[in-house]
Amino acid sequence: MVNNEELRYNMTNEGNLARTWEKKLRSKPTPPKPRRRFNKGARVVFWVSAVWGMGLLASIMAVHVLVMAYQVDALQARYTALQRQTQGLALTVTKLRSPQALAADSRKMHIALQSPMVVSPKVGRSKPSSSATTAPRVWYQGVSRWIAGVRGALTGK
Repeated sequence: MVNNEELRYNMTNEGNLARTWEKKLRSKPTPPKPRRRFNKGARVVFWVSAVWGMGLLASIMAVHVLVMAYQVDALQARYTALQRQTQGLALTVTKLRSPQALAADSRKMHIALQSPMVVSPKVGRSKPSSSATTAPRVWYQGVSRWIAGVRGALTGK
């Protein structure tokens, strides 16, 4: 049979002894160093000046954005005017290069226009024996055809 008194005595004494030694051996926490606190008036002045500074910065940035928007608008108006001028000049050049305009100018200056001479290869004519004279012509015509093909592909004509 178990002696309840002895068991109770041993449990309380052993537990109390362990707790007391644990408390003695445990390191004591050092109290935290007191934080340096600013004066309340200084904090208020700091926050008011920070809010004022942010408002001033926002105002300066808003004015800067307005100035930049005005400059962009002015540049767009100038670009539009230059595009219109370019279109007008292109139309004038087209009119001046037309066959009718060239004929009218030649009549004013009393100059007779001659049609360009087109040379076509004659049938039955033998080719010259020198290949040096025909090679550059063939090369140049091939390049011209290639450039015309690229131009046609780009312009859709």
